[in-house]
Amino acid sequence: MSRHSEGGSSLPGSITVEVDGDRRVLRLRGDIDGAVVARFEEQQGRVPPAVDAIDAGAVSFLSSRGIAVLVRCSEAAVAAGRQPPALRSASRVATRVLELAGLDVSVLPR
Repeated sequence: MSRHSEGGSSLPGSITVEVDGDRRVLRLRGDIDGAVVARFEEQQGRVPPAVDAIDAGAVSFLSSRGIAVLVRCSEAAVAAGRQPPALRSASRVATRVLELAGLDVSVLPR
């Protein structure tokens, strides 16, 4: 399990918004649990960021709160007049959790 140190406390994963050219990418790594989501929300504020793509290729665990982040960021993109974010990659764990939640992962390369 990969641990990321932020602000002196070690968390099992991370959620970041990174700029890739003119696109904003929501990147998830490691275990996306309640503490990781809380840290992300603390850093981003109450309004979820509108993103163009999601990269969940390095996810080893995805909680329901992690799924909610993906949904809220997707909704924010649509509300801002953008296309729904493309799911660039997802680990087997992330793919399975998203499928169980009833979310469309058919856009992923196989």
